[in-house]
Amino acid sequence: MAVLFFRKIQPIIALTVAFSLLCPSNLFAASFPYKDPFMYELWYWNAIHAPSAPQEGKETIVAILDAGFDLNHEDLLNQYWKNTAEVSGDHKDNDHNGYEDDVHGWDFVDDDPDPLPDISDPQADDTIVSHGTLLAGMIAAEANNGRGVAGIAPKTKIMPLRILDSHGKGNSEDERNAIEYAVKNGADVINLSLTSTKTDVLLQKMIEWASDQGVVVVAAIGNDGLDTDKTPTYPACFDTRIGKNTVIGVAATNQEGKKADFSNDGTNCVDISAPGVNIFGLVYHDVSKLLYSTAYGSPFEGTSMAAPLVTAAVARLRSAYPTLTPNQIRLSLMLSADSTKEITSAARQRLGAGILNVNRALEVAAVFAVGGAEQRDTSHQTSASLVVAQGPGTPPLVKRLNQQGKELGSFLAYDKNFRGGVHLAMGDVNGDGVEEIVTGAGTGGGPQVRVFDIYGKLLKQFFALDPSDRHGIFVTTGDTNHDGIDEILVTQETDGNGQVRIFNQRGEMQGAFYPFGRVALPVHVAVGNMDHDSESEIVATLGGNDKTHRVRIFDANGRYIREFKALSFIKTGLRVTTMHVRGQKNDAIVIGAEKGSAPWLGVYSNLGESLYTTLVYSASYLGGVDLASGNMDRNTTDEIYTVPISKGGPHVRIFNEFTDPAGGFFPFEEKSRAGLSIAIWNP
Repeated sequence: MAVLFFRKIQPIIALTVAFSLLCPSNLFAASFPYKDPFMYELWYWNAIHAPSAPQEGKETIVAILDAGFDLNHEDLLNQYWKNTAEVSGDHKDNDHNGYEDDVHGWDFVDDDPDPLPDISDPQADDTIVSHGTLLAGMIAAEANNGRGVAGIAPKTKIMPLRILDSHGKGNSEDERNAIEYAVKNGADVINLSLTSTKTDVLLQKMIEWASDQGVVVVAAIGNDGLDTDKTPTYPACFDTRIGKNTVIGVAATNQEGKKADFSNDGTNCVDISAPGVNIFGLVYHDVSKLLYSTAYGSPFEGTSMAAPLVTAAVARLRSAYPTLTPNQIRLSLMLSADSTKEITSAARQRLGAGILNVNRALEVAAVFAVGGAEQRDTSHQTSASLVVAQGPGTPPLVKRLNQQGKELGSFLAYDKNFRGGVHLAMGDVNGDGVEEIVTGAGTGGGPQVRVFDIYGKLLKQFFALDPSDRHGIFVTTGDTNHDGIDEILVTQETDGNGQVRIFNQRGEMQGAFYPFGRVALPVHVAVGNMDHDSESEIVATLGGNDKTHRVRIFDANGRYIREFKALSFIKTGLRVTTMHVRGQKNDAIVIGAEKGSAPWLGVYSNLGESLYTTLVYSASYLGGVDLASGNMDRNTTDEIYTVPISKGGPHVRIFNEFTDPAGGFFPFEEKSRAGLSIAIWNP
């Protein structure tokens, strides 16, 4: 049997017990839903956007595996889980779970039903003695009782499980047994504010089993300033060994929104970050002992403090939406996270998806809760509409318009304060016969693909790349596997690696390939029928300042078919879409000039024969041409729609298959120069 000893939970700044230090920090004005007297000390409340409304929903159970708990603390007295099937003090295992008299959890260190910390040891570390109580209070301190503070999730019961001694040491056997106890006795969430650089296969399997039972496992990443990509810490890094995400790994941030100096970090084990410095909270309280004569204190620091904030968020999500799976809860947290304030992209990536945002996580979780499995209904008809959004520097507003430019509706694709621009696609990605609107965040936003119905209701969302990536993504749709349902193709906007990733609408990757090898330039793709069979092909171009002018065609599995050159007289890269042509089984390929060249548009046959070439705006305009095609007027062929990529007025121009002008309109204020993105469903 493997035995694993944990390092001391650390480094936690020595607890200050003098009430004279309990004064408002005045870091910012806070708005709390509860009136408990020391709420103003909880600076992290606003930092994680804790809900301003009291918790609603079912009661949840959070198991904390730690060094002991003050079961009589005034702010936790009513917050501990109770095993109602057990009779206290009768020395019987009434519920036959293998633990005698376990009314309030279990002490796996001393093998008894009393999970109090051991303060009899004269060498006991007082910070460790208070550690479990502090975490329990951050999660579930009783609200509006006129004492102390309130937890982030006060409608939660804490299952106290002691596995560490008064020096913060323990072994993996006790941890395994405690996890098994927690799962079998109804825990919804398990908090593990402890680390080791050694692994244990049995512990790994136990954590994987807990996740498979629907229990969410949250773990601190550790406090040694380690790069966990090189020196993994467990249990947070068990994901790298299991091969799937079963543990939510949590790093710590400071009051500036940057990595706390002590916090470990890394791209493989950290899912999300949360505040972990200058933490005020509950401490072990015993009026007969001078060292423990106060019930509250500060300052604490560590990833040990960051983890319970995430655990509390999980408890609120599970409370509001009991049917969510652990993976849906993890995604809800990651998709809703705020960006950290680290300067470089590499540093941000090492802190997971960003800083916990509980309010927004609840909003995202609501989408998962009602999403369900879509039923295919082909009786619907296309809405004959297009969508447009402005470029960087503007709110992420998406407008749906008819062919004449009349607005049919609008919605915000991302947070109202996001200014990175929105990239668009339309397609029937859920097989219901009606098009959906697919968005990708521009530069500065996370790689979130979002799927909306035509009325702007969010249906699904997922990360196409590492959640901390902020280089922006392009999105395209098309039926690449010939099943009648469109897939979502994603490429990077800037500083990418040239890869095309193909997803279904649930965010499950169906394939990936490199049309031009590993390149940093943006890759643009479109889906169309380029041969005489009924299956679609993928057409790819290089954007940016590429001067090779190559257009490459691949089958749906990324196998090369052929290439040709388009608009070879311009100085920059190319944008691409495909177009249905009157009387032709094969689609045509439509090419637009990237930024830096005059606004040329070219139409080519599936074999690369140049058919038509024209300027779509003034020759002096060098902002680039984005384009889409669709049969919105219900005739027998598509029209081509062009918009300026940047530095041009929001002018949508329409051309027929011969590139003759066929109309146009301005969907936004004519004086705007942010550029546009456009999409039309092209079934």
